[in-house]
Amino acid sequence: MTLQLDLFARQFTPAMREPVQPHGRVLQSAPDEMLSLAHPKMAWRWAEIELHQHVDGRWMWSTSFNTNGGGSGYRVGEKWGHFAASRDDALHYAIEEMREHLGRRHLQAEERKSVRLILEWLETLQ
Repeated sequence: MTLQLDLFARQFTPAMREPVQPHGRVLQSAPDEMLSLAHPKMAWRWAEIELHQHVDGRWMWSTSFNTNGGGSGYRVGEKWGHFAASRDDALHYAIEEMREHLGRRHLQAEERKSVRLILEWLETLQ
């Protein structure tokens, strides 16, 4: 079997995962960057990625999504132990995380459209 490698693929620094701090801090102010996919008719968002630079220079991320049948999410902060060397690396790991969460869901009929749109939106962030 032949393995084809992409010569132009971006290389990412491994994510720096630290243990969750149960009483750790999350960001109380606005993050440095928030990317979101708005619901076309309602006031809430289908998906959101928060990126914020920690005081030590590393980048943190968080993901949130809400399909018509459920969702998941958390605020960006050092509490969660999600760190990356750069903003682009943090975005990459946030996208991976959201794809993983969405891939584990057992989709009800009413969720399929929103999940498809979220996955398409994630492709545009690459």
